[in-house]
Amino acid sequence: MSIIDLQETTPNVWKAKYRGNYGTYTIKIKTDGNKTVDFSCSCPSDYYPCKHIPMIEKAIKERIAKSNHIDNRHEVTLEQILKDVPQKELCDFIVRQAQNNPQFKNTVLLKFADKIKKSHTKSVNNYNQLLKEALEDLNYDYEDIGYDCDSIEIDVLDQWLSKAENFANQNNPEEAILICKACIEEYASWLEESGCDVTDYIDPTYEEKPFEILNQICTMQGIDQKDLLDYCKSEMSKSKYSRTEMFNGFSNLFMRLSVAVGSNDFILLQDRLLKEISDKSSYEAKTILKRKIDFYRFNDQTDKADEVIKENLQIESFREELTKKLIAENKLQEAKKLINDFITQKGTENFNHHSWLRLKLQIAQKENNITEIRRISSQFIETKFDTYYYGLYKTTFTKEVWLEQVEKLIKQYEKRYKLNWFNPLVAKVLQAEKQEERLMKYVEKHLSVDILEEYHTAFVSSFPEKTLAMFRQATDKYAQNTGRDIYNRIVQIFKEMVKIEGGSKLVREMISHYRVIYKNRKAMMEIINKF
Repeated sequence: MSIIDLQETTPNVWKAKYRGNYGTYTIKIKTDGNKTVDFSCSCPSDYYPCKHIPMIEKAIKERIAKSNHIDNRHEVTLEQILKDVPQKELCDFIVRQAQNNPQFKNTVLLKFADKIKKSHTKSVNNYNQLLKEALEDLNYDYEDIGYDCDSIEIDVLDQWLSKAENFANQNNPEEAILICKACIEEYASWLEESGCDVTDYIDPTYEEKPFEILNQICTMQGIDQKDLLDYCKSEMSKSKYSRTEMFNGFSNLFMRLSVAVGSNDFILLQDRLLKEISDKSSYEAKTILKRKIDFYRFNDQTDKADEVIKENLQIESFREELTKKLIAENKLQEAKKLINDFITQKGTENFNHHSWLRLKLQIAQKENNITEIRRISSQFIETKFDTYYYGLYKTTFTKEVWLEQVEKLIKQYEKRYKLNWFNPLVAKVLQAEKQEERLMKYVEKHLSVDILEEYHTAFVSSFPEKTLAMFRQATDKYAQNTGRDIYNRIVQIFKEMVKIEGGSKLVREMISHYRVIYKNRKAMMEIINKF
């Protein structure tokens, strides 16, 4: 396990490769020159930050300290070489290195491309050509997919997008726009031409980040929003974007710009796209209609947004949204009609049954329809226990009748599990009804550390000694297993036990006993002794 690569890709942005237990991880750290302001690591650790972040931070500090160190022995330094070697010789050397080292070439271009006089280039800062050449040098296979199998990173795009972001933050939006356009166009072309399945694993950031920067820029003073809008309109029509998130990026930017310049072009485009779709209840139709709704809402035209929803109730989510609005406005009969019509159309299958039941329940509660509340809430607890719906169901019975109903419900739940199996539905009912002794006996009948840990809090205050005895019995049996995970779990059980009156004494007894009978389990002794 070691750092196998560490480099500053752009000023104050570092990237490292670390060989760990589960493969090679990519670590990124961004600083403000002194301290870390952002970081990421591709390792599978649940800790935040993981242990690799401080490790790489330390390596960065050591690298900077080493580069800043002035050798007292007066050895030849890079600064002296740059000062004394003729400029032409240095230039020739850089050109040769760039020809043989694409990464070095990109680093030089990244740093100085915007410094070239515009008269020296056929097109202003030809970022497209630079990106195209850099992407052509990329080659991926399945070995590049990490342990978590969900992300391949592209250094060259990371670097150029960071450059664009810096330009935007330094109030140089023109250069930022040019780089973003190049990243969008050339990356989409590269994806289309590569035809490689591995591209499915590439980090989606590269399809999203350029548009985040452009959305940030489009509100800046002096930006030609009409020109940017025309760019979106012409570019997004190209087939290379149709199967990428870039099309959505274009759509969102196009929408914002259309609102900003007072153009109706965005809506006209959505209407044209909608005409090409025959199934108006399809996901594609829903996506287009949702864009229209978002546009109208973004433009404070809520009446037009509502009109789109009402005209397209074949889309389930639109019907659901309108139903919720009618319920909030106490237009309950209209809301019920929307629900019932939809259920009639779809039948009892093939739709989100519980979503519509919740809406019917809201209506029943507003109408104080006890029969309907009981009927619907019972459906939510037929196959699983839910505290909210159980409580609601309970409110529809008198106290006396409810005692009988609880026993009926328990019998109903018992039928769902094999005889003599622990039934969590039964346990949840006993817990909800605060039948402490009955629950304790039920847990004891099916005793295990898992069940006891989950339910002991419901009866421990009334039966502390019995609870501790059950813990000892369950833990002793569990301790017959081996492995560090098992031993760590035992320590967690001890921590629960010491919270109970008399638990500390019992835990000490159990540890003394385990030290004798399990004295040859070194890992177990190590973990228990730490506790």
